Amino acid sequence: GLGDLADVVKLLQRDPYTRQAYLPVWFPEDTGAHDGDGHPIRVPCTLGYHFMMNRKRELNMRYYIRSCDVRRHLTNDVYMACRLLQWVAMQLPITVKPGRMVMHIGSLHAFRADTHWLEALL
Repeated sequence: GLGDLADVVKLLQRDPYTRQAYLPVWFPEDTGAHDGDGHPIRVPCTLGYHFMMNRKRELNMRYYIRSCDVRRHLTNDVYMACRLLQWVAMQLPITVKPGRMVMHIGSLHAFRADTHWLEALL
């Protein structure tokens, strides 16, 4: 009974202009997740992806992420999200161009040990 990416693609194939094409990654069971001893466990950083077609037949995507390490993960997260957008656009029965990918990050951070790397980058 749980949906997945294939269900989101099928929805877009049936109704390319739907506002309901959302792929969640964070689920209620991730809230307060802990191991058997009560210690918190790692949970997904990605919250989900929302796909929406515009009038120019561009498929846009909003990528919601709760936390991202600017040095170790940002470039990979951006790349993989853009590839997902391209892939989903290619699955549709009409000609669609990938549109904008907008990323909302709750906590974009760097660690103190990365100060030298950040200063060199700037």
